[in-house]
Formats: sequence, C-alpha cells, structure tokens
Amino acid sequence: MQRTRRPSLDHPPADGALPLTLRLLAPYLSIGLFWLLLENGWLALLGYHAQILFWARGRRPGLPVPRGRALLTGLPSLVAGPALYFLLPHITRVDLGGWLDRFHVSGWALVLLIPYYGLVHPVLEQRHWGPLRNRTHLSHLFFAGYHALVLFSLVSVPWLLFGIALLLGASVAWQVLARRTGGMMVPAAIHIGSDLGLITAAWLRVAGG
Repeated sequence: MQRTRRPSLDHPPADGALPLTLRLLAPYLSIGLFWLLLENGWLALLGYHAQILFWARGRRPGLPVPRGRALLTGLPSLVAGPALYFLLPHITRVDLGGWLDRFHVSGWALVLLIPYYGLVHPVLEQRHWGPLRNRTHLSHLFFAGYHALVLFSLVSVPWLLFGIALLLGASVAWQVLARRTGGMMVPAAIHIGSDLGLITAAWLRVAGG
C-alpha cells in the first residue's frame, strides 16, 4: 500500500485564490492596522507573525541539506549591519530615535527587539515566504513591498527604492538557495545574519546618541 506523503512547507498543497492572496497580504494587513493606524511596532510584528503561524499550521518545514558552499554565499549578509550603521546618518530624513519612539520601539522595547527580530523573525519569514515563492513570482514583490510601508517615513526616496531592489534580489536568491539545498536552513541562516546585524546597528546608533 502506497503511503501518502505529508505536505511540507517547501511543497505546500495548492491553496485557493483567496488563501493565497491573504498569505501574500499578511504583513500588509498587520502593518496597516498596527503600524500605520496604531503606530505600534511590536503589535505590527506580532500580528504579522500570528498570521504566519496560522497559515503554517499542519505543515512541516522541508528537511534541509546543509552545504558549506551554499552557506558561504551568505557571507555578504554579515556586512548589512556594519553598512547600515555607517549609512544611517546619511539615509534617514528624520531623527531615528524619535522615529522609533513614535512607533513605541524605544528603550527596553528596542533591546528586546534585537533577539526577537534578529533570531525569530527571519525563521518565521522564511517559513512563510519560502512556499509562496514556489507558488508565484509575485511573492518577491509582495515581500519587498511591505518593507516600504514601514520605511517610507524614515528614509529618503532614492534609498527606499534601493532597499526595495536589495530585498527583491534577496528574495530571489533565497528561493534559489532553498531549491539547491533542499530546505530553508541556509536562507534562514543568511536572513538571521542580515536582520540581526540591521537591528543591532539601529540600536547602537540610538544608544550612542
């Protein structure tokens, strides 16, 4: 008797048009309500993650096949944090500390965000967007685009467009790496290296005055 293969996150079962659309819009729904309307960064992040967990219920991540060479391709992500640290004074059009305080992400809220955003967030994002990238190429645009809603009030337009272009490239690269390595481990590790560096750079800038 042939065993039925359980669907994984890398090869999810086909969803209807509405579930697929809602999964693509998950960050936009949370950001629209909690970031733009209520101006609360933590609620926006937690609301986004709650949707990720909802749509991932009953699905297992694909088993990764770690490969050293694939991990080496992620080394440039470690430059993201130091690069942002030096660029922040030149790319922001408002005071960073005041901007974070406006969205209730200052003081201890920012300190706690470092491990959560740097370690938990990247894994959840790969779990959410990994299968979506295999469903539709539009996922790359949706992934990069939601960041614009968060950053448009902080950085100038040229840098905002540059950041979107980088995120598009990262999304495509993560899809390629996931296919080559058989799972989300390598993309998640690269994502962690980038996000942990970025949030730490922001904290250092604020803490250093």
